[in-house]
Amino acid sequence: LWQVRALVHRRDDPLPAEVSEKVPSFGPLSLLEAVRWDYEATDHSTRGHPLQALRPWLEEQGLPDARTVASLRDGTRVRYAGLVICRQAPERAGGVRFFTLEDETGFVNVVAWRDVFHRHRLLATTATFLGVTGRLQVEDGVVHVVAERFWSPSWAQPARVRSRDFR
Repeated sequence: LWQVRALVHRRDDPLPAEVSEKVPSFGPLSLLEAVRWDYEATDHSTRGHPLQALRPWLEEQGLPDARTVASLRDGTRVRYAGLVICRQAPERAGGVRFFTLEDETGFVNVVAWRDVFHRHRLLATTATFLGVTGRLQVEDGVVHVVAERFWSPSWAQPARVRSRDFR
């Protein structure tokens, strides 16, 4: 206690300000890293879309963007990968599930019949970045991919985006 009381008299003494540590230097973040950090912190980014930086790799895999999918003809077989932003399972839809996937150019609507959904249930309900293979159904300007299978584009992981899931 005596030593503590003695310290009270020294409370206005300056602390030594010499720093001998080197400040670490970090390289700049890539666009993908910066957007990923933004999404982890705030669920959005003003720097760009999470798939924007991955577009060259997606194109190498032969995966079109949403704008291209919307321009294709009815019945076209397509492979697409996007961020899951919405999953719907309406009670009166007889087990049919609806998904909305997105990339930096827009949205792709996906319809999964009951058997397709059940074959890929775990992936379809948990993935934030989801691939789908199916046929386009174009009717009155509305474009849907009727899913034949879902797959994981595991070679690339953009930011985790929370989907809005409804019943």
